[in-house]
Amino acid sequence: MDATTQRRWGDQMLALLAANTTQMAEHEYVQPVADYVDPGHARRERDLLFRRTPLIVAASDELARPGEFRTVDIDGMSAVIVRQDDGSLRAFHNVCRHRGCRVVDAECGTARTFTCKFHSWVYGGDGALRHVPMAEGFPGIDRAQRGLVPLPVAERHGLVWLLPTAGLELDLDVFLGPMGPCLAQLKMDDAAVFRFERFPEKMNWKLVVDTFLELYHLPYLHTKTVGRFIEGKGALHEQFGPHSRFIAPRKSFVPALRDIPPEQRDVAEHSVVINRVFPNGIVIWQRDHVEFWTAVPDGDDPNRCMVRLWLLSPEKVVSEAERVRWDKNWEILRGTVQVEDFPMARTIQQGFSSGAQDHVIFGRNELGLHEFHRSLKEALAAA
Repeated sequence: MDATTQRRWGDQMLALLAANTTQMAEHEYVQPVADYVDPGHARRERDLLFRRTPLIVAASDELARPGEFRTVDIDGMSAVIVRQDDGSLRAFHNVCRHRGCRVVDAECGTARTFTCKFHSWVYGGDGALRHVPMAEGFPGIDRAQRGLVPLPVAERHGLVWLLPTAGLELDLDVFLGPMGPCLAQLKMDDAAVFRFERFPEKMNWKLVVDTFLELYHLPYLHTKTVGRFIEGKGALHEQFGPHSRFIAPRKSFVPALRDIPPEQRDVAEHSVVINRVFPNGIVIWQRDHVEFWTAVPDGDDPNRCMVRLWLLSPEKVVSEAERVRWDKNWEILRGTVQVEDFPMARTIQQGFSSGAQDHVIFGRNELGLHEFHRSLKEALAAA
């Protein structure tokens, strides 16, 4: 992180903490409950956000060697991503060109070919149709035109990005804009996936993202977990087009930095940096490692989503001593979000469905929520 940014963050966050406050929006924000529960709104999000926007779907480390693949399901659409012999990535609809069956069932692995279980049509890792049993039954097909349907895919900053609609152009540099350098600073290209998990949740996907965008709840909900390490105030927000960055001070921030000359402060060492990548990605820098989350709608029900979580270690090879350390980080991570945050989010979803209110209020101190939901509204209105 450059010295100018560190000095600016340090000055602003120390001032906020000295005043016992946090960065404030000009006004409260009114958020319609319908955006979380209305099936029509969910379909618009699927068609305009989750089919036409680059989405984080994997870490590059998961597809490090030729033949390694990962499947990903996004609200009814299944894709398979494969590392090619030349080091590039290719992605395809996970759909057989014969009768439309799913071709690859495994979530990840290594394979040179993929065989549809229904009639054993065989596809190469490059998507080409390699074999058709009883080929005499299909004299009219052109195999060259019957390969798996390609999807736009790219990797940048140690992450794999998928655009889930064939034929669209994927320009990550334009899409990320100033968020690109923010992600580059995290050095995820050199990191390894220590652990990955996916799990279904009974909540709208936006509630997953909401979880990470305010500190207001930390002193109340997380008293025994991350509330011991992170301040409940003093946070900064920076907007980068549809993306944003949320910088939260650790409890060590003031004791370690208040008497240090501004040019000598290691602000990053005493902060947590949460990068919100539009529309559904949360990439968190935790001083010595990175974790990232995604959430996508799960079918037509706006009350359900699929959550994916990755914990990255900075070393490709993890020693036994380091494994104990990362296991502890994983338990803190899951013990905070899945044991404390998500149960609250499930009750929020139930409350939204009850008809008790038609909107909720995000306070001036919940600026990250303002920015997130405003970016969604702007994208849907522009589509």
